Amino acid sequence: MLSSAALRAQEDTKLVDVNPYRVSVRSTLYGFSLLNNLDTYLSGYDYTGAAIYFNHETMRKAHTGNYDWKFQTVTDALFGLTSLHSTSQLTLLANRSWSGYHTFGVGERLQILAGVQIQLAGGVLYIPSNGNNLVSVKLRAALAASTMAVYRFSIAKRDCIARWQIDVPLAGVMFSPQFGQSYYEIFGLGDTDGIIKFSNPVNSPSWRHTLSLDIPVGRNTLRVAYIADLYQSRVNSIRTHLYNH
Repeated sequence: MLSSAALRAQEDTKLVDVNPYRVSVRSTLYGFSLLNNLDTYLSGYDYTGAAIYFNHETMRKAHTGNYDWKFQTVTDALFGLTSLHSTSQLTLLANRSWSGYHTFGVGERLQILAGVQIQLAGGVLYIPSNGNNLVSVKLRAALAASTMAVYRFSIAKRDCIARWQIDVPLAGVMFSPQFGQSYYEIFGLGDTDGIIKFSNPVNSPSWRHTLSLDIPVGRNTLRVAYIADLYQSRVNSIRTHLYNH
């Protein structure tokens, strides 16, 4: 950042360039999400509803030799209410991911990024009217493949950026009780056999994709985005899907 006093004092000198590989770009999104939840530990039916959504992203560059890299950190959370007939379900989900990408230039406007991502996710589904099982806890960690396409273009002489990103978990671990097993048996009686499972695209086929558009508005940038997080699993005789858009 350059102050006006420094600019006046150095009108005839060359300004020192900012190192482009030490710049971080941060964005924050607030949104509205549609939910579709199924967890047969709690119920054999889909619950649908809506949620408020928060997303924060940091993107920075790095350079080694002749290669450009980008590193991304994303934190998001949602709190929602779903229902089935007269039964309500509360949903709280949170995710954090760290990604590293190698950049490939395709022409002057398009960049393709390919890399790996570490994902941590957790949450709670709560049905207060259930007779036995009231809560289902979700905890998982995974290594994912991630790719982006970033396209730069102009609208009314303003430089805009469109970006599409998809993340696909490949291998990880997840927490899951056995079907019908209570949390008292796990944490009170110490019955922990089989509650940690390895996840893969067969027993947990999931993905997340993001489509965003950055538009300069004055001195700021407005980002509008569509995000779909589609999680599924079938372990310990329990079927789960957590879809949010």
